[in-house]
Amino acid sequence: MKIWNNYLFNFIVLCLLSCILIWLTDKFILTSEFFSRNGQYLSGSPDQELMVYNLLQKWIYASAITYLAVRIIAVSLILYTALYLLEVSVSFQQVLRIVTLSEYVFLLPAATKFLHFYFLEPVFTLEDWHRYYALSALMLVSEIPADWHYALQAINIFEVAYWFLLAAGIHKETGMNYDSSLKVVIRFYLPAFLIWICLLTFSAVIYFPATS
Repeated sequence: MKIWNNYLFNFIVLCLLSCILIWLTDKFILTSEFFSRNGQYLSGSPDQELMVYNLLQKWIYASAITYLAVRIIAVSLILYTALYLLEVSVSFQQVLRIVTLSEYVFLLPAATKFLHFYFLEPVFTLEDWHRYYALSALMLVSEIPADWHYALQAINIFEVAYWFLLAAGIHKETGMNYDSSLKVVIRFYLPAFLIWICLLTFSAVIYFPATS
């Protein structure tokens, strides 16, 4: 069995690469000095800044891995249920492998963001950092409430590429033709994706009205 056929191995490598990108960002971009320089203090006491910063980093790594695991399992369940309802023979592990490998595409915008701010825009604010997402709808607008940032960031070229990668994986694992595989993704994953965006945006508007 090829090692890349092991979904657990793929997930571990994905988490490792994600953590490396987080480490590089913390090391060279979002440092404690950056927050202090921009007036974004992490604690009320200057002598506790470093301690609070280091504690936050541990939570960032844990939350990133947790988010990846939840996303992969959720998308896998959606696609597995769809294929089951369509009476397509496929195991849940096969679907996990498809989704995990497809998730690698999202390393590209993360790496692009790091390279952009490290080489092209070394002087920036925290708002600039939050707003940036390469090849997303957010990059096309200049003035938009913060509550809508996630929704516009989620609409991007890499997300669309993710759909086609999922379809390619389904095509390979099940033997379905590619058009039918893509229809499965569009009919079952895309509505769930849009509902997720709406829920997060609605929650942001309700619970953080000051940023609307």
